[in-house]
Amino acid sequence: MSRKLTSHVATRWYRAPEIILLEKDYGPPIDMWAVGCIFAELMNCMAEHSPTFFDRKALFPGESCFPISPTTAKQQEENLIISPSGLPCSSKDQLAKILSILGTPNEEDISFITDNKAIEYILSFPKCKRIDLG
Repeated sequence: MSRKLTSHVATRWYRAPEIILLEKDYGPPIDMWAVGCIFAELMNCMAEHSPTFFDRKALFPGESCFPISPTTAKQQEENLIISPSGLPCSSKDQLAKILSILGTPNEEDISFITDNKAIEYILSFPKCKRIDLG
């Protein structure tokens, strides 16, 4: 049985990178990504990590997700950077939030990407190191 897949499958904050990068063939791992995000947020809610209600927050609180839900005109005015390749690279973009914690992917990490524009897009973000969540 063939299923019609869509790119707008999850709440932005829990959207897996392969969905953001418009991969056409995806499966259960995108759900595991969302579960992992939620689990990390629950761990952050523990008293030793978040003493007050105000310390609790989403792991990847992006405000836009190019090209699925691109930045608004107001966001563009505030912090949009156009990469040398002409792609928008907002620090509030969902992929930027993910990369700011997981770090810039290496060649092996992006080997699953089948679209050249998606590769160009992910490589257009500023380089950053992985943050240890431990």
